[in-house]
Amino acid sequence: MKYDVVIIGGGITGTAIAHELAKYQLKTILLESGSDVAARASKQNGAVIHPGYDPHPGTMKAKLNPPGARMYPKLAKELGFKIRQTGTLVVAYSDRDLKKVDELLNNAKVNGVLGVEKLNQEQLRNREPQINPEALGALLANSTTMVDSFEVCIAFMENAMENGVEIGLSQQVRAIEKRGEEDFVVRTQDHEYETRFIVNAAGIHADDVAAMAGIHEYKMQGRHGNLCVLDKVLPIHTVMFPCPGPDTKGIALIPTVSGNFLIGSTATMREDKYDSTNDAHGIEELIAGAKKLLPDFDPGCVIREFAGQRPVCLDNDNDFYIKESYTVKGFIHAAGIQSPGIASAPAVAEYVRDLLANAGLELKEKTDYNPYRQPIPDFSTLSLEEKDELIKKDPAWGRIVCRCETVPEGEIIAAIHQTLGARTVEGVKRRTRAGMGRCQSGFCQFRVMHILAQELGIPEEDVRFEENEAQVLYGKLKG
Repeated sequence: MKYDVVIIGGGITGTAIAHELAKYQLKTILLESGSDVAARASKQNGAVIHPGYDPHPGTMKAKLNPPGARMYPKLAKELGFKIRQTGTLVVAYSDRDLKKVDELLNNAKVNGVLGVEKLNQEQLRNREPQINPEALGALLANSTTMVDSFEVCIAFMENAMENGVEIGLSQQVRAIEKRGEEDFVVRTQDHEYETRFIVNAAGIHADDVAAMAGIHEYKMQGRHGNLCVLDKVLPIHTVMFPCPGPDTKGIALIPTVSGNFLIGSTATMREDKYDSTNDAHGIEELIAGAKKLLPDFDPGCVIREFAGQRPVCLDNDNDFYIKESYTVKGFIHAAGIQSPGIASAPAVAEYVRDLLANAGLELKEKTDYNPYRQPIPDFSTLSLEEKDELIKKDPAWGRIVCRCETVPEGEIIAAIHQTLGARTVEGVKRRTRAGMGRCQSGFCQFRVMHILAQELGIPEEDVRFEENEAQVLYGKLKG
């Protein structure tokens, strides 16, 4: 099958690029090795839309973070994903920290970020009364917003698909062959895809994918981070960071779009690219970081821990690596998209679009392009009248499956039958929050599995937790 562009990787970068290329008269496909989009690093992060005060001026991050962040409010309206303006505090505890705040304030000015100011101790406590009394002041970035990064990925991809972009899930790229001067052949375990251009958005495996095409321009390594999910109980309203170190923004307290809070994240370089396990030392570091910001923090509000790896491009000054290959024409790298990768993604997509155009891809805008996506209703946020209306149309909307997050059967069924529908337990969770509450699916997972089996027409033993090998049930113990 012949394509103009094959995108490899279904995280925030790949799906944003698919969403952007859907605006043009192109034959495009996104290949993802997992069973769903946003199943790797793009679900394993704090989902803060940083406005752009942190990147050092002149870097690729500084070029793409501010415009990317500014695009999110409009994208949220068009694509129907949740967004919440929280602001960010970068908290100073010493004179050295206060100098760092001044440095970040200057970065904001140079990078064109508005709404950033320096708070003294009194102003800081007026905004967040429970903050550590030892804090001397802070940088306040008013325009910081929050999203669910996996919801954004799903929204990007669904809109792209509704505008003609194809997707290949569970398609692990195993070989890339250059055929002639202009074409590539991309081979997975199931198919061959002939294409003029490749966009490599494979995250931590970007160097492995590039090597298949004979390209050895950089090396990727994972920066492992532990995170904790908290119940909906913290007395704060703003994303709170300590002053950052050379490689990470530090341990933060993060209010999410859905009412929960996160502590995140630690930062340890790992050789094993597949290591997303938690470790006790990392969790202890998170708790200590939370207590530094909020001395009365109670670890009893932690309801789950998880971990992920940010894709770091080595020997690249901790920056993004986005360019056409020096050695193989038509092969575009979108690598090293670590923090602020979520915030930068829409601008990264436009930058990659321009790289493709400069490499010879003809871009003709579609006259029938539809920028809008209709999300499934979030039952928990509806008014009583709206809930009654849904239940009158379909009683399944009145049968609550997840009590913690108030997710009814009708919402789960709708998620399964979306354009990019859920096919696994985790896929349902990412689209509806069923299983994300305090009990962490203790009461609802078996019902989610039953609905998946019913709607997909498969035995419950064939329902997967996430990937194809992640079987949940193996048969009956009794009866």
